[in-house]
Amino acid sequence: MNHKERFLAACEHREADRSPIDYLAHPEADRRLCEYLEVSTEEELLDALECDFYYLPGRDISQNEGYKPFYIGRDLEETQSERVCPLGIRWQRGAYDSKFFVDEVIAGPFEGGATAKDILGHGWPKAADFDFSPLQEICETHKKRVLIGGLWTGILGDSYRMYGFQEFLTDMALRPDVIQTLVDRMTDMYLELNEGVFSLLKGKMDVWFFGNDFGHQKGLLFSTVMWEDFFLDNIRRLCKHAHGYGLRVMMHSCGAVSKLIPLLIEAGVDILDPVQVSAVNMQPDKLKESFGGKIVFHGGIDTQHILPSGSPEDCREHARQILKALGTQGGYIFAPSQIYQPDIPVENIVAVYQVAKEKTNITGGI
Repeated sequence: MNHKERFLAACEHREADRSPIDYLAHPEADRRLCEYLEVSTEEELLDALECDFYYLPGRDISQNEGYKPFYIGRDLEETQSERVCPLGIRWQRGAYDSKFFVDEVIAGPFEGGATAKDILGHGWPKAADFDFSPLQEICETHKKRVLIGGLWTGILGDSYRMYGFQEFLTDMALRPDVIQTLVDRMTDMYLELNEGVFSLLKGKMDVWFFGNDFGHQKGLLFSTVMWEDFFLDNIRRLCKHAHGYGLRVMMHSCGAVSKLIPLLIEAGVDILDPVQVSAVNMQPDKLKESFGGKIVFHGGIDTQHILPSGSPEDCREHARQILKALGTQGGYIFAPSQIYQPDIPVENIVAVYQVAKEKTNITGGI
């Protein structure tokens, strides 16, 4: 099977020759893995891992600087150590143009208090601030793989970074009208920006990938009732927009988010990333039993405990267990539970991909 056929089988919960393989990593992990495998380019690395996916650049307009080649808006303040992104958030520089690594926040434009009027009057980025046309050639170059793109669309993350994390959570209860205005306006902005990408790359891109961390190690950041109040309708709007362009929707949320999965399915999410298996109630077998056939799981290879501290054989056995639990009858994409970090021995990354590349039988065994 080719990359796209294998991905389609997973999305349709059908058996394939193997589960699709994905790869997401910190730049230093990239460098070490390339050195170990004796390859020099991203394309060579993806080929060595038999990766079925390619992530387009420029997906994040806030957390890193990958958007810069596509940005044609007003000048933004920048020094060697700090920068201001198009949303007006100040960042400590360090991630630069990484596809997956992110900077640390210094301050947001609404910290210290804001009204609904302040939010609506803010200088929000517009589609005219970006020229994503170079992505067309990039799509053509990598068209054999499943192409993942679109804006990161952090309607929670970017909102609380603009407002202040603690203040955002507090005002969800004390000033819900202000927080609703912020989340709604953020959603409207991303709908406009994604329209520019989706329309430009119609028929070329396969997956829209967006992310918001709604969970922590033991549960959700706030109740499911609050999640429905502030986020359900907006995520439904975003998913409908992407589906209108024939895209599969993959949503990222770290943490213990099992209680949200039925709501995400209702909202239109097709693929859940990263399946943080070390979090509470995120056991792979239970997730598959409850939601298999309803949503595709992307992730699950434990970068929190097993890969950093286990032996290569521990890691191979872990990969076999995840593939058996989540990959039986399709519906699973092999990927890490977080991006591969520099604390993971490169031999352990290679070990799990050795297992992933093995052909599976029709019952999902290795």
